[in-house]
Amino acid sequence: MTITKAYAPSRYGQIHYRLCLPQGPVSAPPILCLHQTPSNSHEWRALMPHLAQGRVVIAPDTPGYGMSDPPPAPTTIPDFAEHMLALTDHLAGAGVIDGTRIDVIGMHTGSLIATQMGLTAPDRVRKLGLFGLAAYPEDVRMARLATLRDKFPAPDRSLRHVEMLWAIFGELGEARMTPEYRHVAMAECLRIGHRIPWGYEAVYRYDFLGALAALSQPALVVNAQDDLWDVTHRVAHLIPHGQMLPLPGRAHGYMEFEAADIAGQLLAFLD
Repeated sequence: MTITKAYAPSRYGQIHYRLCLPQGPVSAPPILCLHQTPSNSHEWRALMPHLAQGRVVIAPDTPGYGMSDPPPAPTTIPDFAEHMLALTDHLAGAGVIDGTRIDVIGMHTGSLIATQMGLTAPDRVRKLGLFGLAAYPEDVRMARLATLRDKFPAPDRSLRHVEMLWAIFGELGEARMTPEYRHVAMAECLRIGHRIPWGYEAVYRYDFLGALAALSQPALVVNAQDDLWDVTHRVAHLIPHGQMLPLPGRAHGYMEFEAADIAGQLLAFLD
């Protein structure tokens, strides 16, 4: 199945998104795929055709990431959620999707946005797939926020920011990731320059623990053995209608190599 690209209007300019249509008739709600920070919809491209089984699959770049226009300053998780709901309104108005119910899956930062969408619009968000839960108490969030700019410095002539990001990919990335894949994935992150940490700022200012406990939708928590492995195990029980899918031995980028299997397990839950 072919993935196409398009733009939709937003308060900040335009939202770029990827779209994958099923080969046959639409028989189930659309799936909205939300990426992690500082990536973009590029990370879902291997999974999208496998998810498009009787479903329309949409993967947007959140504002300020990928090829979506940025807000004037760092924004919030509720603001990202509002933009994603507005995108689905636009697609429904254009006849691309049915405007009634959607399923939402999110990776890391995308999990927070998906959760907030479920809280904001419980009548529209049917089920959730949450890949990793960056849910910390307030003191931990504030401490991480205070050191964020040290971890992701602004670009300068030394290229220190490039070296630090390359090191992070090496530390957290899949062992199966080739140098070519790692280079392209890092380039996708570097395209946004000094805005790299803005999504993390939104994450650490958001009470994700409280949001998880307030969810009414069924949620599948997909827990790969990456940097959120431990915290996800600790907090997943807070979701009233949640279930866990542990994926030991997987790190960042694993979906590229296991797309068919991951999609099959997601669809089994969503269907």
